[in-house]
Amino acid sequence: MRVGIISVYSDYHRLGRHHRGMIQPQIGALIAALLPPDACCEIINDTWTDPDWTREYDLLFLSSLHSDFDRARQISHYWRRRGAKTVLGGPMATLYPQLCEPFFDAVVVGDPEPTVPRVCEDFLRNELKRRYVASESSPRPTPTPRFDLIASQQVIPQSMEITRGCPFACRFCSLTGVGTRFNTRDLDDVRRDLRASAKLASRSWSPLKRRVAAFYDNNLGGSLPYLREFCSAVKPFNLNWACCVTFNIICQEELVAAMSRSGCRFVFVGLESFNDDTLAAMAKRQNVVHKVRQAIERCHRHGILVAAGLMLSPLHDSLEYIETIPQHLVDCGLIMPTYISFETPFPGTPHFYDILHGDGAKLLPNALLQDFNGYTLVTEPRHASVTEFVDAYTRLHRSVYSFRRACRKILHDVPPLVRRGFIFSPLASLYESLFDLPPLTADRTFVTGSEKPYPESQQAPLCDADFDSESQRAAVMEPWRVSDSHGTILPMWIAAHQPSPAAIGMIARRGDHRAASLATVQ
Repeated sequence: MRVGIISVYSDYHRLGRHHRGMIQPQIGALIAALLPPDACCEIINDTWTDPDWTREYDLLFLSSLHSDFDRARQISHYWRRRGAKTVLGGPMATLYPQLCEPFFDAVVVGDPEPTVPRVCEDFLRNELKRRYVASESSPRPTPTPRFDLIASQQVIPQSMEITRGCPFACRFCSLTGVGTRFNTRDLDDVRRDLRASAKLASRSWSPLKRRVAAFYDNNLGGSLPYLREFCSAVKPFNLNWACCVTFNIICQEELVAAMSRSGCRFVFVGLESFNDDTLAAMAKRQNVVHKVRQAIERCHRHGILVAAGLMLSPLHDSLEYIETIPQHLVDCGLIMPTYISFETPFPGTPHFYDILHGDGAKLLPNALLQDFNGYTLVTEPRHASVTEFVDAYTRLHRSVYSFRRACRKILHDVPPLVRRGFIFSPLASLYESLFDLPPLTADRTFVTGSEKPYPESQQAPLCDADFDSESQRAAVMEPWRVSDSHGTILPMWIAAHQPSPAAIGMIARRGDHRAASLATVQ
């Protein structure tokens, strides 16, 4: 059985480039481990390399975010016409299986552990079902991921996922829309996987590959007792490691110290905003603006570099607030964020339904699904015109990502960390400040419906013979819209989404009365 696994990606900066940065998809290695031992498997991280269009597959797994779904349809159609069966998973498949099903032979709703083995069994019996759903009570076997199949597509080969989900319910997050519960893995399995990845990394001459690990969890700190146990488990491996956590973790001296002692040297935190009203609207209760500087200083004392992303909210941020962000960054000691994006109402999330039911909130006209990527404006600003809001964004970007500011960040981060005897975290600061800056593409409008097409949208080598009709060609090749010419959300995005009880329950448990905005579409 020839199996392909593609994590689909479209360059949201519209340069048609791969993103060969530190963060790379990990799902392919897990899916490969869930396949039968005799399967001949190939993993393609679209962020790193293009699919080989000459390959022949019997079964092709695809994973897609919202903005990559146009490309996922094209890839699926190409290989379906050449005899492969295609299977889609990921947030888009889980939130909108009904919309996805016409373009794939099967759709997976939920996690891969309980579903991928069933998909393979049914495929081998020629009884593939249209939809596979991972129930909450499904067993969760955790085989060692096939690190060997993705090592060449990773900056840090010792990369893996330890936990899944997040206990918080941020309204813009697709995890909240999906209703993903926070799950942890048995620490014996974690140790097993660390030994396997270390064995593979030991073949490399590079210290980066032998001594560095990255844990790409949505929130490694979703359970404080588990995080403490994890730190004890990883410490004997003598690694410099990086992870993603929520802001509340770096506010606790005892946790930060434990992470540092176990080798943590880099954390990414979703800072999102310095605007208290925006954080409240996001349901980002774990973030406290006046504690940011203290939290960053605490991490630096323990040799941990803090990276963080920011969002601009079209509904809650004014032009005056945006102008203050560069000074806020200096005052808190972050200096330069990893990215600055637009808060985006991904279809199926609570924020999407805030737009649907909100007082005067609406999408921009002819909003395209491919533009729901965080780097294209899709929501009509409430406190400025579209032009003013985008101009403020581009001015902010140029100010924050200037060479002068990069030097300022290096001088702020590196000398104190080096004086304390740390090496990896200063190197991470140098890399982030000089080599991983987000581009500001010159010929972009940053407004949905007026952007140039993704270069990837023309990449799949489909020809006239691959389509049975013009309507089929349009369904596969044309970008999907989310709103009409007046900015009204199209009915398909409301009728086709059935929020899971877990998603509604997650929000309700957080004491958010707006859980009803999800329940009303059931």
